[in-house]
Amino acid sequence: MVTRRGFLQLAGFSAGMLALSRLRPLPAAWAAEVDGAATGLKVLTPADARILGAVAERMTYTGDASMPRFSATDGLRTIDIALRQLPPDVQTQLSWGLWMFEYAPPVFIGKPARYTGLNENWQDVYLADWADSSLQTRRMVFQAFKNLSMLGYYAQDSTWAGIHYTGPWVVRPRRAAPE
Repeated sequence: MVTRRGFLQLAGFSAGMLALSRLRPLPAAWAAEVDGAATGLKVLTPADARILGAVAERMTYTGDASMPRFSATDGLRTIDIALRQLPPDVQTQLSWGLWMFEYAPPVFIGKPARYTGLNENWQDVYLADWADSSLQTRRMVFQAFKNLSMLGYYAQDSTWAGIHYTGPWVVRPRRAAPE
């Protein structure tokens, strides 16, 4: 049974862990690289692009040297183009989901860091925690991130050889997304 005192202690601990997680600055070189990759995006803000890029990097990592890393592809731009087709309220929900995902490691896995501040092993643990969560909202957010990551990654021609896909039989011009 949860008591008022126990609830307040847990809330205070969580708030303190969250405050500690915000103290870690991004390495300047990596932040500049992400900001450079996020230029030209219409839906994703630089912060959203940084978080989603880190999530997609782990979700699409195969360990195969012949497959490019997500950051070496134009996956974020592909995701941004796909998001332009969605209603503004869905775009806002995605942004909130990214923010919640980024700052919740202290609450869900007890690590005093943001998602982007975790090492790769802990990022994988955190992703698995969201995938197997008993809360439907967390599982839905995970599935949205996974679907967007796979869309952005496997839509790139550079990933096709690694999965033995030779491309479409009939070459069709790529359409530009509406502005």
